[in-house]
Amino acid sequence: MKRVTRATAISEITARPLEREAEIKRLHDLLPSLGDEEIIAVYFRFWESLLIEDIAKILGRSWDDTDQLIERSIRKLRRGFFELPDAWQSIAA
Repeated sequence: MKRVTRATAISEITARPLEREAEIKRLHDLLPSLGDEEIIAVYFRFWESLLIEDIAKILGRSWDDTDQLIERSIRKLRRGFFELPDAWQSIAA
């Protein structure tokens, strides 16, 4: 099994085509708000297409705990996409 660090996962997740540059930049800005295991779980689930069972083994967690970890991470990222960046909030005020 491939060993992945937080930095490697962030780098791989944000290395995407230029036509999605704004979304990738936003994702890159949001990833540090997640914990190490959250980033690694998202990376393995969506970039390596691993099953939750396999991710659970890597992280040393139960299937249910890993599923909740991934779901919580996705919710955090989604919320971040719908919130205005700090710079925009100060302009709008």
